[in-house]
Formats: sequence, structure tokens, C-alpha cells
Amino acid sequence: MSKTFSAIPVSNISKVVGGTVEELTDYLLKLIEDGSLNAQIEQSTKADVGIVLRFFLDPTQGPLAKTEKQQQQALFEQTKRTNVLAEQVKSVDYRLTLTREYVDHLRRQSKKSAAGGGDAMDVSWDDGLEPDEDIMGV
Repeated sequence: MSKTFSAIPVSNISKVVGGTVEELTDYLLKLIEDGSLNAQIEQSTKADVGIVLRFFLDPTQGPLAKTEKQQQQALFEQTKRTNVLAEQVKSVDYRLTLTREYVDHLRRQSKKSAAGGGDAMDVSWDDGLEPDEDIMGV
């Protein structure tokens, strides 16, 4: 509602949602006190309007108002939480990549052992040159 109205009579809200103006006023005051709603309840000077709910769109105004320093601190803390979350996502993505490769490796290895008796891979390196032969010379 705060995106549509800057102020709205509580009686108009109670017609839509039901209940009495007093019940709705108490509920709205609780939301304001809990910090869920950046607004205030005020008595209108017009007799036919009654109690009005006035929203504060600017975060530096109203019951949830924060100074620029508090807003900057909140932004810094949110940035830290976002960076931690991004690192966790990178870590999980890396582990999933490794897990997939490892599972594929195990699958290939089990197929080899079932088919060929599990011969070990030759890890020696032989370039075919005599040990004393000089490659750069001649």
C-alpha cells in the first residue's frame, strides 16, 4: 500500500479487509512498533476522515529512520553477507564439479577392472634416447 498511497484513512482499509477501525488501528500500531511498517497513525483534522495511516517513503524519516552512517553500515554488512554467500556458491559449484569428475573416474575404473583384470597404468617415461646422447649437440 505504501507504493500506492502516501496516506490512507484507516476506515477505508477496514472496509476492504474487515474488522473495526479500532482493531485495525491497534494492529497497525503493533506493526509500526515491531518495525514492520514505516508509517505513523494520526488523527485527521477533518471529522469525516478520522484516523489516517501515513507512510514514510524516505528511509531517513519515520519510525524506521536511519542516519546516513547507519544506512552505510547496513549496506556494508549486507555486502559482507552477499560476499560470503557468493563464496559458498563458488565452493559448492567447485565441489559439484569435482564430484561429477570423480564419479565418472570411478565408473571408468570399475569398467576397466571388470573387463581387463585391472592392469596398472605404465607411468614410466621413455623418450628412446641414450642416456649420454646430447640432444642439442652435433
